[in-house]
Order: sequence, then C-alpha cells, then structure tokens
Amino acid sequence: MSQRQADLLNGLKKANAYTHSTYRITVIETHISWILLTGKIAYKIKKPVKFGHVLDFSNLRLRKKFCQKEFMLNKQLCGRMYLGVVKITKIDNTYKLVNLDKMGTSLEFAVKMREIPQKFRMDNLLVFNKINNRILNGLIGKLVRFHNLAYTNITISKHGSPQAMKAKIRENFRTLSRFAKIDSSFEDKLNLFVKNNYKLFDERRKRFRVRDIHGDLYLKNIFFMKGKFYLYDRIEFNDSLRYGDIAEDVAHLAMDIHYHKRERMQSYFISHYINKSNDTSLINIIYFMMCYKACVRAKVSLFRAGQLVNRNQKSKYTKEAKEHFKLARKYMKMF
Repeated sequence: MSQRQADLLNGLKKANAYTHSTYRITVIETHISWILLTGKIAYKIKKPVKFGHVLDFSNLRLRKKFCQKEFMLNKQLCGRMYLGVVKITKIDNTYKLVNLDKMGTSLEFAVKMREIPQKFRMDNLLVFNKINNRILNGLIGKLVRFHNLAYTNITISKHGSPQAMKAKIRENFRTLSRFAKIDSSFEDKLNLFVKNNYKLFDERRKRFRVRDIHGDLYLKNIFFMKGKFYLYDRIEFNDSLRYGDIAEDVAHLAMDIHYHKRERMQSYFISHYINKSNDTSLINIIYFMMCYKACVRAKVSLFRAGQLVNRNQKSKYTKEAKEHFKLARKYMKMF
C-alpha cells in the first residue's frame, strides 16, 4: 500500500469524513478493494491494481467507470442495497465522501451501499447452522428466476462455446503460474473435458443456457436478511467473465458450500436447482465447472497471499488455496 492510499484510508476511518452519522468504522480488505463499514452505509473503493488481462483498475478514470458499472449491474439482484457512486475529495484538509456533483477535486471514487450486518452474510449464517432447506429453496427460486430472465444474445452466447471455455481455463492457469508452481493435471483434465464435449457445450448454447450471469456467486457474496436475498458483487470489471453458462453460477455456489464442509447441502442445492430450472443437462457439466471454479478461487487466494506481509495472514490465504485445489482434485474424478 502506498503512502497516499494509507493516508486516504486513515482519513476515512474518522467520523468527520461522512455526511451521515457513523456507529463504528471498520475496513475490510480484499485482493481488489477496500470496504468501509460505518454502521449504516458501506463504501467500496477499488484498489489501483491490474490483474493480468482480467482486471484493470490502474487509473482513476477506470476506477470511476467500474464503480458506475458495478452500481448499475447490481441493482437487479440487490434492489435498494446499492445507492450510487460518490467521490472522495479533500475539504479543509479533511477527506470527505460526497456526491459526484459536489465541488472539489476527485481523489478517488467509491460505490455507496446500504450496509447489511455481516452476521447476515450466508457464509456466516452457515457457520452458525442458520441455513435450512426452506432458506435454500428460496435462494434456488431467486437464482432460477434470475437465470431465466438474464439477458442473452449472439455475442453473449459465444462466451459459452468450447473455444471461449478453453480461453477462460488458459487465462486462469496462466495467472496462477505467476504465484506458484501448479500441477498441470488440473488444466489438462479441464481441457480434455472441453475437447470431448463439444456437443454438450453447443447444446447448452442452443437451449439459451449462456447468459449475462452473476459471475462471482459464492456464499460471501450473498446476504439473507428479513426474508430477502441480496446477491451482490456481480462482476463488473470484465464482461467475458460475467457472460457464461448459468452452470458457472450454480457450480461456484455448490463448490463453496462443499468448501464449508456441507456436502449434503451441496447435493440438495444441485438437485433442487435442476428440478426447479428443468435444466436436465446441467448434471453433465456441473462437476467440470466446480473443478474450474475451485481453481479460480485458489487463484484469488494466492493473489491475496502475495499482497500480504504478515506471515499469519499470508498463511491463511495459502491454506485456502490448498483447500480449493484439494476440492478441484476431488471433482476431477467426477467428470
């Protein structure tokens, strides 16, 4: 983190940076963003990073563009949770989060959201055994409705082709190779499945299974509060990662449920999604997609580990990557 970034974050930890009252200001850091929780409102600031050919937040113009895109994309699945985009400026030597039309030089931009308490995040609910079949059925219903209504066209459909899938696999392992030496059997097995299943990929395209999906659907990106689901943090930074087979969303979430040691719940989720959606060929591609998604999450964990200096924090993310590779290896035997 640069000194400029450290100064900015320190400034935003003070209550006078906000135009509303704050309860307790907490900063959550991911590999590509900082999230400021204030008790009522949350703000998401994009890090000035470039992630291979996948993501580019390297300048202020791009960060503003993708803040605005994130706001627009997430309204569909989150309703009023997303409130808009604000800018960070300095007034009387104090950092301030203000509306875009206010005076002052834009030093940074942030997505403004209604804050939902972290205890309602689905990975936290799962830890405390607060997810039952009734809640899972509600989530499946919301996901099926979203997938049925998600936009598609000829351009989007091409992202579900065997060639596009191979390109996703290649990019993932090319980036992974920057962080660690990876067993080539993962990439080889995934590519072999694609090679042997052109007909399956083409059939799913013809049945309009390739759409503008969520793209990053796992437990941490879902809130459940007062009977409502908020499937937030939809991918905004790369359309080609959001355009894909709906199986990618289902597989990502199923894999993450398994990662949290809930195999029976994972099986329930997959079978009931298939029944609800009538997507009978999903079972033929799901374990391939789960293997691929486990490798994607391993990449994200290794990327985060590479950003950290603290040995314990670094070890946490390295362990996460190993656990995801372990899952990927298990799925390799199932397709």
